[in-house]
Amino acid sequence: MTDSGKDLTVTVDALGPRGDGIAASDAGRLYIAGALPGETVRARTLGERGEGHAAKLVEVVTPSGDRVPPPCRHFEACGGCSVQHFAMEAYHAWKRDLVATAIARVGLDPGVVAPLVPTATDGRRRATFAAFRPRAKGSKTFFGFHGRASRHVVEIEECLILCPELMALVSALRTLLGALVPPGARWDVAVTLADNGADLLIAANHDPGPDASMALAMFAEERGFARIAWRNESHGAVEPVALRETPVLEVSGVPVEIPPGVFLQASAEAERILSKLVVDAVAGSRLADLYCGVGTFALPLAAAGANVLAVDGDADAVGALARAAGTAGFGGQVTTEARDLVRRPLAAAELKGMETIVFDPPRAGAPAQAEEIAQSGASHVVAVSCNPTTFARDARTLADAGFTLERVTPVDQFVWTGHVELVGVFSTQ
Repeated sequence: MTDSGKDLTVTVDALGPRGDGIAASDAGRLYIAGALPGETVRARTLGERGEGHAAKLVEVVTPSGDRVPPPCRHFEACGGCSVQHFAMEAYHAWKRDLVATAIARVGLDPGVVAPLVPTATDGRRRATFAAFRPRAKGSKTFFGFHGRASRHVVEIEECLILCPELMALVSALRTLLGALVPPGARWDVAVTLADNGADLLIAANHDPGPDASMALAMFAEERGFARIAWRNESHGAVEPVALRETPVLEVSGVPVEIPPGVFLQASAEAERILSKLVVDAVAGSRLADLYCGVGTFALPLAAAGANVLAVDGDADAVGALARAAGTAGFGGQVTTEARDLVRRPLAAAELKGMETIVFDPPRAGAPAQAEEIAQSGASHVVAVSCNPTTFARDARTLADAGFTLERVTPVDQFVWTGHVELVGVFSTQ
C-alpha cells in the first residue's frame, strides 16, 4: 500500500476506459487523470483504486504528440469530459480499440470492429445537472456538473457537448434554483429537449412544497417548458408540477409522447445512426426487440414492414411505444409487453419463430437473456450496447451457441469520454 501524496515520475503505457493514463510504478499501477499514452509525467498518489492507485497529474515532463489544448474552459474542473486534450484522430482510434480489446479478451476476432462512427460534439439533447446548497447561513446554490470523481458542483458558463438550445437554459435554471434549493439539499435536474419544448425532471429526497411548486409552474409558463415533474427519491414516485403539454419526440418519423425520466438516446444524431445500423442488419419479418424503451428500434423496424414483439421493464415506456405505434398505423405490427427482463428473461420457447432478435440492455448487459437468445433458434441477433465489456461477455455466450460475430460498429454518442455505443451483428449462417 502506498501513502497518498507521494510524487512519482512514470511513463504512461495506455489510456484506460475512463480516460485515465495508466502507468506502472514501484508503488503499483497508477491511474492518472489528464495523462496520455507515451508521456513521461510526474504524478501524486491520491488513494487506492482497485488494484492500483488514483493519481493527480502534477507535471507533463515529456508530452505526447497527440496532446492538444482542451477547447472547454471547464475541462480540468468538470467531470463531464475526460479526454478533450487528446487529438481527435487518436481519440477515435482509442475508442475503437476499447471495443476491439474487450472482444479479443473473450476470444473473439477484434478484426470485425469497424472504425468509430463520429457524431457532432454539440449534439447532446439531454443532460442531468446538479444543484447543491450548503447548510451554512447565507450560502448560495451551486448549479452545474459534478467535478471528476467528486460531489463538488462545477458552475459552467459553457458546455461544448450540449445542444446550444440546451446550454441556453442553464442561466435561467441557475437563477430559478438559486432561490428554491433548501440549505443542505442536493437536487438532480434532468433536462431533455423535446420537439415541443423542454422537459424538466427534478429528483430530490423531499417533496417540493407549495412555494417551489408554484415557482416551478410559473417558470414553465414563462420559459415555454412543456413539462416540469418531480421525483421524491425516498419513494420513487414521479409527480407533475407543471404540464403545459405532453413532451413529444420524433423517433424515426413517428411522434412519441415521452414519460418523465424515460430512457432516451442522448443524441438525436446517434439515435438515427444506431437505428439505421439495426434496421440494415435484421433479416426476416418476425422480430423481437428486447429492452425496447419507447421504440428507438421497434418503430423503424415496424416502418420497414416487420412484425415486432417489443418488451421492456419500464411499463410507461412500453405504453408510450404502443400508443405511438397505434397512432402511426403500426398497431397491428407491434406487440408490446412490460416485463422485467433481468428477473424474467424471455425464455427460448417464447422467442421461437423469431427470425431476428434485437436487444439493447443497460450497462450491466443481459447474461440471462443472452443465454435464452442463444437457444431461441433465431438466425440473426443484433446487440446494441453502451458497455464493451458486458457486450463481449454476452457475445461469447452467443458464439458458444454457434453464432458468428460478423461485425461491430462503434458509435461516438458520448463525445470526449470513454463511453462508447456499439451495434454488434451475429448470425448462424
